[in-house]
Amino acid sequence: MIKKPLFLAMLFAGCIAACNSEKKDNQAADSTELIAEDTTFTATQPKDGQSEESHRTECYAYVKGRDTVMMQLNVAAEEYTGTLSYNFYEKDKNKGTFSGEMKGDTLIAEYIFDSEGMRSVREVVFLKRDGKLVEGFGDVVQKETKTVFKDRSKLKFGDAVVLSEITCK
Repeated sequence: MIKKPLFLAMLFAGCIAACNSEKKDNQAADSTELIAEDTTFTATQPKDGQSEESHRTECYAYVKGRDTVMMQLNVAAEEYTGTLSYNFYEKDKNKGTFSGEMKGDTLIAEYIFDSEGMRSVREVVFLKRDGKLVEGFGDVVQKETKTVFKDRSKLKFGDAVVLSEITCK
């Protein structure tokens, strides 16, 4: 028959071995590197037989008083990418890039921008109307690391920010 102190020592050793095994498994799982996936679109070169018409750059601006919004939109087949900057008087400036898609007459994109030394991601939506881009506004929610519209169907496309096409420089 095993004596009580020896039994407790064996039980303790078994627990230690089990905990160390679990700790190693957890360390292996914890040491998995998280790699940020770049989900932005990149402009492509025209494929053979594809017209240059499907690859174009358009520029837009909104200027009202001391407020400006500037956009350079690159269209390559079905890829919509570009730069976007907001400079509202006495508010934080932000400048960044976007990538997205056109659904009917609506550009839906992910805007990655820097403001006050921080990088942020938010959804932007523009309605193309009469050769202009009208920015949509509505309630937003935080989804993972992005700010997105709560319900795109409820966006308001008023006269707040209307970008007119300009000559690209």
